[in-house]
Amino acid sequence: MRKTRWILALFVGIALLAAQAGPVFAAPTLQEGVITGTVTAATCETDEAGTTTVLLTIQSADGTSQTVRVSLETAVALGVLAADTACSEEALAGAVGLEVSIDPSLVIPDEEEEEQGWRHPVAYALSLFFDDVTDYDTIMAAHEDGTGFGVIAQALWMTTQMEGDSDVFLAILEAKETGDYSAFTLEDGTVPQNWGQFKKALKGNKDNLGTVMSDVNPQDTDDTDDEVGPANNNGQGNGNNGKGNGKGNGKGKDD
Repeated sequence: MRKTRWILALFVGIALLAAQAGPVFAAPTLQEGVITGTVTAATCETDEAGTTTVLLTIQSADGTSQTVRVSLETAVALGVLAADTACSEEALAGAVGLEVSIDPSLVIPDEEEEEQGWRHPVAYALSLFFDDVTDYDTIMAAHEDGTGFGVIAQALWMTTQMEGDSDVFLAILEAKETGDYSAFTLEDGTVPQNWGQFKKALKGNKDNLGTVMSDVNPQDTDDTDDEVGPANNNGQGNGNNGKGNGKGNGKGKDD
């Protein structure tokens, strides 16, 4: 189990670094949502229903490749296939070496992909590693709302430190976005004033790991204060009158 978690941690780290550096996981270069690259192979495929599509292998500038499926109409629009020409190996011979830009919405998913659904590699890696915090859909929703994976990963780590769940994770992201950290109270009673202070509190010594949601069951917080307060030790302390060591009422033994 420990080995599996280590592998997932490594995968998350690589995924985040790759996401910040550029194209990731053998995907062709993405510029503003458009797949760009050089066609290295093109083939025709006809399914049982008689529908013919074109499989294009596209290589990006960094050498990574991906095969995508497009319709005949898209192939013609890309210049891969001449208009009014039946799809064949000969008809696609001139496609190799052609520079193309493909809108991802024009890519036809395979049946298996339609059943399972394509998953963003970074979001999926995070969902596997932090499966006890939240799920893939929640992570992707946060990313699609404009939150970078770096901040999402930090928020997930912070949620883990707080032993929180998906609600806490989302509350952390909301605080980061709005700059309002009043929903959180540190163990010393103060409220974080900014993102850096909030992160530092959770990454500091163990005394800071008691950070809790101030609006989550405040009744429990009051009970905790009563239990640890010096005036309410329920007689469990050692008596100090004379040499007494009485227990039960906390009173020393008078000589």
